Amino acid sequence: NKLKTKHTMTTLFVGNLKWECTDDELFSLFTGGSFIPTSAEVVMGRNGRSRGYGLVTFSDEATASAAQGAYNGQDFQGRNLIVHEDRGATKGSKTASTEVDPNFTGTSVFVNNLSWATTDDELKAYFNQFGSVSAKIALRKDGKSRGWGTVQFSDPEQAMQAVENMKGSDFGGRTIECLIDKKA
Repeated sequence: NKLKTKHTMTTLFVGNLKWECTDDELFSLFTGGSFIPTSAEVVMGRNGRSRGYGLVTFSDEATASAAQGAYNGQDFQGRNLIVHEDRGATKGSKTASTEVDPNFTGTSVFVNNLSWATTDDELKAYFNQFGSVSAKIALRKDGKSRGWGTVQFSDPEQAMQAVENMKGSDFGGRTIECLIDKKA
């Protein structure tokens, strides 16, 4: 958890990262310039893919400010970095990426890239071997599938096993994406 006051800037937004950039690579970028961060995290979207930016936190404002000056506009992995003070969640987003939903249980799995014809029962049956309790396909207002759904499990271990074993598997002729649903 980052603590920010009006006058202290210790976390930097680092934008224009390659999708493949890892937390360790981002951390190493700053340690290579002798600015030792306390943490570096590439922010991931709901689909489990990089959002193209990261947050790097330093122990004090002077180090963060110096790192910002040194790295803004610099080339990293073939791209020019955009580095500025982290302003927190922007107007369009509901919560900052590091905040956990108060209703989070770790028992819900988000499943993406489903066939339009997939039903709740078919999705539940596909995850039965991991103890699925229920499944719900997200529907548009006109009643057609949105191509994703959620599967509920009785405990977080079952949900994690399902994600680890089923992500990238073929279901209904499509390669599905699975991740723990941070919103439930």
